[in-house]
Amino acid sequence: MPTVTLNTNHFNLDVGGFAGFFGGEEAVSAMETVHLYRARRWTGWFNSPGSYSVGKHYGQLANSRFWDGMFPGPNVEPTVYIGMDGQSGPMYFASQSGTFLKQTGHLAYLLMQKCKDQRAVIVEGRRTRANKVTILEMPDIKFDAATETSLNIHARDGFHKHVALFPIATSVATCILCAWGDDWYCFSLILLGILINGISCFVIGSASIVLQSVASSKNAPPGDGMLMDGNHVIVVLGKEKNVLAITQGKFQLEYEPWVRRRMRKRRTRAIVGDGIHNVHHWFGKKDAESGSEVQSDEDAEINNEYAAIGFCSLLLVIQFLTQLLLIPQGKLFGQVMFLTSFAVSWAYNLFLSSMDKEYLQEERLVQALNLTDDHMKTYKLGTRTAAAVFACLALQPDCEHGEWENRGFKPQEILRQFIPNETHVWAVWRDQVLEQMRSDKSSLQSFDLQACGNRIAAFNDVDKNLLSDLLSDARTAYQQYLILQVRRRSLIGSISSSVKAEAW
Repeated sequence: MPTVTLNTNHFNLDVGGFAGFFGGEEAVSAMETVHLYRARRWTGWFNSPGSYSVGKHYGQLANSRFWDGMFPGPNVEPTVYIGMDGQSGPMYFASQSGTFLKQTGHLAYLLMQKCKDQRAVIVEGRRTRANKVTILEMPDIKFDAATETSLNIHARDGFHKHVALFPIATSVATCILCAWGDDWYCFSLILLGILINGISCFVIGSASIVLQSVASSKNAPPGDGMLMDGNHVIVVLGKEKNVLAITQGKFQLEYEPWVRRRMRKRRTRAIVGDGIHNVHHWFGKKDAESGSEVQSDEDAEINNEYAAIGFCSLLLVIQFLTQLLLIPQGKLFGQVMFLTSFAVSWAYNLFLSSMDKEYLQEERLVQALNLTDDHMKTYKLGTRTAAAVFACLALQPDCEHGEWENRGFKPQEILRQFIPNETHVWAVWRDQVLEQMRSDKSSLQSFDLQACGNRIAAFNDVDKNLLSDLLSDARTAYQQYLILQVRRRSLIGSISSSVKAEAW
């Protein structure tokens, strides 16, 4: 009986064909976490798959004619490209300053998602369509003393650096085993992957995260207002400068000069003969017109080239091409070692890409602004009308109602932001809510149907029943607001008592 033997002398796995494509999406997604974890940029020293995908993806950050030709695509700022900016936030309506933003930015979006996931206090009452109202009392933000509009964001200190030891150790071990087996092709390719991936992680992850806000006037009124997103509303209370950090602030990746390599383009006005021509030129180039007078604008347009990132992307593409050509030259054992380092590195990239990067950004934002559970309380009310009254009461300034107009507080406009209906029933309901807000009585008599008087004389039974339900919702919201006020007073009393005790 003939025997079958397996001759592996000329057997070749030929893994170079998928070396740069296998695990590309996971590698790109894993690289997006490089700024969110502390020391993440130092843990990229392993032979990672997907070098071609990572190189082509991040090469688009480089901004010059050379890099645009090599990595064509839109020149987007790294913060937007990596996913730390670019989301549209909810509408914002200020209750005193008069500010109205139809759309806010990325930080307001993150805060809204955070509040949506927060456990809510259920308010008893009539239920039709549930609405959540989060009362957010903004603490004072300690901005950088030099700029007064920026705040450094600290990356998360997680256990990822311990998990990274597995792909690093595997890549180093397989590299040594290839050398031990005299397979210098696979040895050099694994070593090349370790070095290029480590350098790329270090360069791309070298930026620090900064919360960049806008300047506010010291005499500006309080920034109290509402962030409104469907059935969820965040009532933001605090100083204008603190609220602006949420409504108009953004994350920004601050790279070192050696990474971004500033490239300045300035507009000049060249006076040649009798004519005036607008020309552009780069620093380092002189005007070709001899004898012409050149006047330069002081305000120069500054672009960031990010040449270091482009160089790393080029190295990643070169790594892919080198692996594609030289892996078939290696021995079977070395190819198996190369594939083993790929498999472990892919598993680690899959672990990183499975992280919810949006949640990590929410966590960094909340920690940077010192937003504890005491500053954020969410209430779930059964109807839209109850939520409208509760939010309006929370935004009420701490003054007599006669000063509301001077403060710019218009409660009827707040109620209309929730419910723009202008029927007679809704008009009477708004009047009764405003009457109760102006009253110093805690009996809530304005929410009784009899208190409406002759204004409902022409109402039929259906309108009266509807108005009765709406007034009942307002009563529910008002009662919850009174409970909230009692808790605030007790909290303030306990804090003042502790301060006195410490002083004593």
